[in-house]
Amino acid sequence: MSRIEKYNPHKQSSASRRIQAAKGNYSGRGALIRELTFDDIKRDAIGFGLATDVLHQLNAGKEASIYLATWREHPIILKAYRMHQSCHRISKKHGYSSAASAKRTHNVLAMMEDLAVKEFDLLMKCFRAGMHVPTPVGRVGQYLTMRFIGDVTAPAPQIRNVELQEPSRALDQILDDYLVMYRDVNYVHGDLSEYNILWWEDRPWIIDVPQAEPVDKHCDMMRIEAVLRRDLQNLLGFFENYHVYRDLEQILNVFLSAYIPDNQKHYRELRVRGEIV
Repeated sequence: MSRIEKYNPHKQSSASRRIQAAKGNYSGRGALIRELTFDDIKRDAIGFGLATDVLHQLNAGKEASIYLATWREHPIILKAYRMHQSCHRISKKHGYSSAASAKRTHNVLAMMEDLAVKEFDLLMKCFRAGMHVPTPVGRVGQYLTMRFIGDVTAPAPQIRNVELQEPSRALDQILDDYLVMYRDVNYVHGDLSEYNILWWEDRPWIIDVPQAEPVDKHCDMMRIEAVLRRDLQNLLGFFENYHVYRDLEQILNVFLSAYIPDNQKHYRELRVRGEIV
């Protein structure tokens, strides 16, 4: 349907090419890269083959703006990671570690591209694992497209704006999907709440995964447990409005019993003994 740019952090990317174009003949370290306008984004999306039209902006999150676009009259979502308006202020002051190396850089465009790559790849893994997430379609540079969840051009509502008829079943569906994400995809969402769950076709759809953290042999399992606990607390707290009550510790233990990296099986004991910090 549309283009998916292969990502190699060691080679020049769309972000790098844009920086070079902005510099022109200037050989210094810096170059003024302005925030993209709607017309810029529309031109890029069509030019990159991600969409045949971009209609209007739907909303803006912490680091990206969401647009309603079309591919041959079929509605899709276009997500454009912003540069200077990003909440990742560390990129402007201290830099950030790119996917290419442990060295820090102030290349904000490259950081935006890294975020788009991460979200596209994680959405694809979640989709292939059987989760109900927007199906990723394409990605070029800091842009990615995904399935439009909604009716024609009206996006599906957040679950907080819906009167659930069977809230207990809805909670079970969300927990089942989140368990797939944790156990099979090996990620914690990191920002799961009623704001990042859509309700469509009588079921919940989990969205907004760029802040997710991997659960692997290099992770801090104490932090992973804390993030998982916070996500579950947010979720259970929302459903208490429907007088649906679940045991947080029991659910947390179901997740942790389902998967912990082999080298971190005893992370709690090691922390108590002071062998990890």
